[in-house]
Amino acid sequence: MAKVWCVVVLLAVCNVVSAQRKEQLWLDYQIDYPFANRYLLEVAGSYQTLLSKDEKWRSLSLTTTFEALIFNFMDVTADVPLAYTLQKEGLNSFEFAPMVGLRFYVTQSKRIDTRLLVRYQQRYFHQVEQDDWDISNRTRLKAEAYICLNGPNLFTNNLWYVALDYEEFIVLDQQLEERYANRRRAKIGLNYRWTYKHRFDVSFTLQSARNEIDGEFTSTDNVIQLRYRIFLNPTGLAPNSISED
Repeated sequence: MAKVWCVVVLLAVCNVVSAQRKEQLWLDYQIDYPFANRYLLEVAGSYQTLLSKDEKWRSLSLTTTFEALIFNFMDVTADVPLAYTLQKEGLNSFEFAPMVGLRFYVTQSKRIDTRLLVRYQQRYFHQVEQDDWDISNRTRLKAEAYICLNGPNLFTNNLWYVALDYEEFIVLDQQLEERYANRRRAKIGLNYRWTYKHRFDVSFTLQSARNEIDGEFTSTDNVIQLRYRIFLNPTGLAPNSISED
């Protein structure tokens, strides 16, 4: 079953098509605090920008996440992202987009760890110059696979592992006037767990998106993402709370 998941995600990475390509850089810093052997509190900051000098697009975001272990095979998740984005010169936006979800562990504590994440998100989107608020709802479906390269599972120190995932964004009502309206993402990454506390990720993402500002063209964006994660309170870690997504 685990091998099937890996094949599905790899095919998704290879089959994302493009009409126009842009290169983006994402830099993330993340702090995780597990407690009571059941809960996880996470705060993540992110800076995202285009690498092209011809166009301006950059975003700063802060996301607070709470996870609760309900069963050994399922977590409940709640996220509160805040983001400020320069969509283009003279057009800025602010977004508050809370979401709730369920993460299902298909295989766990094995060399190949696979999961499914289902989330519902409500977006409150503010166009700064127009002083206008829009509300949109969407569902996010994500398949994840983690392949340990030099250890038996994801709880091993000095561990190198490959991360694969594929996510679909399904808008339930109206599109928002934004530069990168996400439709789907396929990601492959190489991650390193040095110790319980310190973890480092580098990944490449193909992100299919539409420009809802200047026209409904579809593009495939090449995203390089670098992330440093620090885990606190090692005595409070629940069995599944490794927060890999």
